[in-house]
Amino acid sequence: MNVIAILRETRKDLQSTAMSSSDPAHRSAARHRRAAVTGITSGISRAVRIGVTLITIPLTLHYLGNERFGLWMTISSVLAMAGFADFGIGNGVLNTVSTAFGKDDWNGIRQAISSGIAVLTCIGAAILITFLAIYRFVDWGNVFRATTATARAEAGPAMLVFMVCFALNVPLDVVQRAQLGLQQGFLTNFWEIFSSILILVGILAVVHFRLSLTALVVAFAGAPVLGTWMNAGFFFGISRRDLLPKWSLVSRTVIHKIASLGGLFFVLQLMGVLAYSADNFIIARILGVADVTVFSIPQRMFAVIATVVTMLMMPLWPAYGEAVSRGDVRWVRLTLLRTMLGVFAFTTLVSGLLLLFSNKLLLWWVGPSIHPSFLLMLGLAVWAILNNCGNTLAMFLNGAGIMKAQVIIACIVGVSCLLLKILFTRLYGIAGVPWATVVTYVLFAVLPYLWYLPRLLRKMEATAVPVSFDAVASDATGN
Repeated sequence: MNVIAILRETRKDLQSTAMSSSDPAHRSAARHRRAAVTGITSGISRAVRIGVTLITIPLTLHYLGNERFGLWMTISSVLAMAGFADFGIGNGVLNTVSTAFGKDDWNGIRQAISSGIAVLTCIGAAILITFLAIYRFVDWGNVFRATTATARAEAGPAMLVFMVCFALNVPLDVVQRAQLGLQQGFLTNFWEIFSSILILVGILAVVHFRLSLTALVVAFAGAPVLGTWMNAGFFFGISRRDLLPKWSLVSRTVIHKIASLGGLFFVLQLMGVLAYSADNFIIARILGVADVTVFSIPQRMFAVIATVVTMLMMPLWPAYGEAVSRGDVRWVRLTLLRTMLGVFAFTTLVSGLLLLFSNKLLLWWVGPSIHPSFLLMLGLAVWAILNNCGNTLAMFLNGAGIMKAQVIIACIVGVSCLLLKILFTRLYGIAGVPWATVVTYVLFAVLPYLWYLPRLLRKMEATAVPVSFDAVASDATGN
């Protein structure tokens, strides 16, 4: 089926409020079609984002200098770390919506959206009030270990602007989660393209007019806020007015359901922060903020692979949820197998090529400013392969609601990885950071999942319903 036909059929899907066909083949085709359209638009969105990164990184590096650039990278990494500040409510909404969509329960979808926004509004307000209360008592220059007078003076205001933008964006993250849950993530992608273009224009203006680091943070963090609010206005005001959040639809029962599921996602996100998003802070605290630049630029180069993989795999999260809720386990097994093999082959090939040509690529991209070691680059390449395969598996586990196993493994990996990174950074410098991640992930994630996953799939096929970690473990041990 060509792209035009896919778009035409997807338009028909969107005009209907339910996947009314009882034919599993028809539902499977619609599921693939929605994922394909979301994947295509996500590809465009990620391509624009990568293009913006390729343009702005060398510009801002040369404009800011190593220390101020490292400060910006460290503050920017807070965006990834702050992703868990919604306490998993956003992901709880996503799973609740996708499950209700699989059952054609539109009233449940409306309640999930309204209840999610009510909770996240309270969380966003609490985050902002708490930050403002402690802001003036913190020496932000010391927090980021900035040494120059300019960097120390800019650290506090830049962090303040970032947190205000983040808090404003928290409540309406629900619209993106709802769109994903309805397998309409392509709508989110359109607005992300708009936000990326705004970021580019803003950063170019900051560099051209030689404005402060605070203005740079406004351009970087403010554009997504504007894009999200415009997405919400269009979606709830024009496209799907029937899903417009209402106070009368806020339900205590739904909030409890979302919060219970969200709590598990929160633990996963928190452990992910400990394991994977604290690298720049560890390096800044142990080695100094200038060394963050040497690490973060090669890391971003390999992160392009994760961007592409996430682009393709993210639409499968709600698709897995909808398929499992309908008992279509055969589709789940075949899709998981194919995607895991495809992602492994793709990431191995691309990581190898990036490693082989890394010196030339970095010289072309940012010039002779940084000289990362081969050991660092090899560690980043190996981690890229493991990380992308793990994320592919997580799409299935998240969509199927298999949370307890993930939480147990993530807690072990998160704590172990953080401790080992601190040790390896002190012993081996920045090259120790990715290798600490590799070691802990192989020992405490790869090996357990190799034992757990086959048993989980067999149990799901036998029962045609999602099962808990305890049930699989008990079945495997004969207890």
